[in-house]
Amino acid sequence: MPEITLAHLSDLHLPHDRLRIPARALLNKRMTSQISWRCKRRFLHDRAVADAVAADIRAMAPDVVALTGDLTNLGLPAECRQAAEWLHTRLPGPICAIPGNHDMLVRESWSETLGQWAPWMAADADGFPYLRHIGPLALIGVNSARPMAWFSAAGRIGASQAARLADILHEAGRQGRFRVVMIHHPPITGLVSHRKSLLDAGLFSAAIARTGAEMVLHGHAHISCMSTLPGPDGLVPVLGIASASMHARCQERAAAWHRIAVTATTRGYRAEIRRRIVAPGHAVRELPCWSIETERAARVRF
Repeated sequence: MPEITLAHLSDLHLPHDRLRIPARALLNKRMTSQISWRCKRRFLHDRAVADAVAADIRAMAPDVVALTGDLTNLGLPAECRQAAEWLHTRLPGPICAIPGNHDMLVRESWSETLGQWAPWMAADADGFPYLRHIGPLALIGVNSARPMAWFSAAGRIGASQAARLADILHEAGRQGRFRVVMIHHPPITGLVSHRKSLLDAGLFSAAIARTGAEMVLHGHAHISCMSTLPGPDGLVPVLGIASASMHARCQERAAAWHRIAVTATTRGYRAEIRRRIVAPGHAVRELPCWSIETERAARVRF
């Protein structure tokens, strides 16, 4: 099998300052997010940085792009339209995306908001988890984004979605595919505070423990990191990536994406992971790669 490459990025938080926002659209939980944006976050997230990340991804020509949520800041229809245009014009296809908590701050018409991302995501709110086959890869998009109470950025997947996830993982494993699960909220404890956590992480980890996966990708924490979850026969690697638009001096929080190259071996698969840290003007720093060897379950080599 020839090498197949996957690009993982997350948390674009595309600036919305030039969009017209009706005042009534902020008479809900979006109000606090807008205040946070105006007072702090607009100085951290830069469209030029996101564009530079996208340009670097295009130059590396991956076979598929995985985007793990928070394309917007308020989840407004105009923001979703702006994000759809960005996906269409900036990233190479095919693209597999999932929503983040900022994309679903409040209950809103699916067709007017996230439905605009249907070419790259599930067709409707009941379509998660969805499955895409790209060569030997099975990309599985899980939706952890839910409208939550004020001041909460937590997420849930729910029992029915967890059950469907286990079924998909089982069948994809039976077919011998390299299974990549995409989720916005980190499915492990301690990486974010409780108010930002995956409240039913136990449902997710139980599905992974029962059926296994070769890799889990997440965003949300705005930090590039590596952790693991127990699988049926070994450890499953869990990769987080920093915000693709973030200004940060810290290497773990600087805007970045992961290039994941998967090749078949006599026993299963080998995945080589390279983190590419990107600044405006296409200045790129690539960290040394690390590898994952899989047989019938993920075994991580640090």
